[in-house]
Amino acid sequence: MMALMTTQMMMMMKVIMIHHKNILITGIGGSAGRSAVTYFKAKSFPIIGTDVREIKRPVESFFVVPPADDLNFTAILMDIIRRERPSLLIPTVTEELPVISSMKREIEWEGCNVLISSPTAIDIANDRLKTLMIMAGHGIAVPKYCDELTPADMIVDKLGFPLRSRPRFSRGGNNEVIYRRYEDLFDRSKEGLIFQEDISGTVYNLNMFIDKGGAILSAVVLEMTVMKNVAGDSSMAVERVERPDVVANPEMATFLWNLSIKELNEIAEGNQSLPTYYLLSSSSATQPGTIRGTLTPIKRKTSMYDQLRD
Repeated sequence: MMALMTTQMMMMMKVIMIHHKNILITGIGGSAGRSAVTYFKAKSFPIIGTDVREIKRPVESFFVVPPADDLNFTAILMDIIRRERPSLLIPTVTEELPVISSMKREIEWEGCNVLISSPTAIDIANDRLKTLMIMAGHGIAVPKYCDELTPADMIVDKLGFPLRSRPRFSRGGNNEVIYRRYEDLFDRSKEGLIFQEDISGTVYNLNMFIDKGGAILSAVVLEMTVMKNVAGDSSMAVERVERPDVVANPEMATFLWNLSIKELNEIAEGNQSLPTYYLLSSSSATQPGTIRGTLTPIKRKTSMYDQLRD
């Protein structure tokens, strides 16, 4: 998430300039929020920050907010927006995204633009099983997979060993378990998991900046490396790399653009202004020609920031 947010912000700033406008960033105690604060502070933007706990904060204003599933979350967030009058809201907490996306019109009514995907895109991005199914339906090569309702013996017959499990819904991170024998699979609960055949290779995160004509204006490839600490826990290290072969995946580009067209239609039906640019991200593209099943369309409407330009 942190790497994705940094890439999005860098590309967005090439298109719009928001000098001396307040920016509201949520979850500034997390890695993505800290990255966003660092980036915009370096550009001299006044920052309003929120988090679910008190933290040390290098921002102009800070507010403790309840978790997104709290009944008071929306009212408290709207109160902050009306009081502080930010020009832009950047949510960085996964659990907040569906809620804030549903609040988009109300927030924009207060004069605050929102860097947020549509509810449809967020629903797909938050659900790894749904992402796999949609990708496969668009002809993208994905690993063989099974859901939690599939009997263990059928999972083994379809996927073979070794195989992997991942949480269907997750806040990111690795969280993978590798099974190498029947005993490992049968001894664990399958609740909330998806299972995939094991595919080796380097993992990449591809972020693309696409205009409404389908042209890729910019593409950034991040190489993901699993790091182990002394306790054996896993974390992901990210490094920007040049990999034209990862960018030049025609099936992926077609898939992403088809989803963009779908959202354009949704916007048109809602009588909203059409976006000028999109930011789209696919995470975990492995060896060229193979996608690992976590492609995440992140469509961002940026034409509404015209009023904030110098």
